[in-house]
Amino acid sequence: MTAPNHEPAGGHHRPSSLSGQNLLVMQQVTGFLSNDFAIEDEHGQVLAQGRTLGSAASRFFGGSRRLEILGLDGTVLFEVQDPRTFGRDRYRVTGPAGEPIAEIVQRIAFFRTSVQISVVDGTVLRLDGSLSGFSFSLMAGDSAVATVDRQWAGLGKALMGRSRYAVSLDPAMPEVVRHAVIGSVIALDLIRDKAERNN
Repeated sequence: MTAPNHEPAGGHHRPSSLSGQNLLVMQQVTGFLSNDFAIEDEHGQVLAQGRTLGSAASRFFGGSRRLEILGLDGTVLFEVQDPRTFGRDRYRVTGPAGEPIAEIVQRIAFFRTSVQISVVDGTVLRLDGSLSGFSFSLMAGDSAVATVDRQWAGLGKALMGRSRYAVSLDPAMPEVVRHAVIGSVIALDLIRDKAERNN
């Protein structure tokens, strides 16, 4: 595995409302055809928002799905793309101008979900833990660059389609890897949600 490179690659990534935030809480509002959510800090302050793009008809018939993550000023920070594929899932994280940030590939493995994340700067990440329970780490070699833990949002919120999970980030990550990791966590939640629907 390749360890994180602390020199930015793939273009200049300016600081955003997610910069310097090493504990993020994803507060999701998942509908039948959308995966909208807010990204909060540990105190409940909204730092960014995720918005589902594309027509409902396209998503209903298994077409491509896109989510854009917006900063507090409405600026697009990055986008998570779920293109229609045949076989294993393959997701992309791209920048505001469509520049590549990371690619997430689900691999075939017995009794578990195997995922490899390739970041544009050469960093390679793998999933270690339970995707179905949404409690796992993203590893670069033997080092965890992010850990994810699902948090109970209360019965009322659960019945309304809301879920909540916390993401702890390595503060040493450069901005491009930070966006790649956050986008990858969102993609992994889409993979988990798709598997639950198929089952």
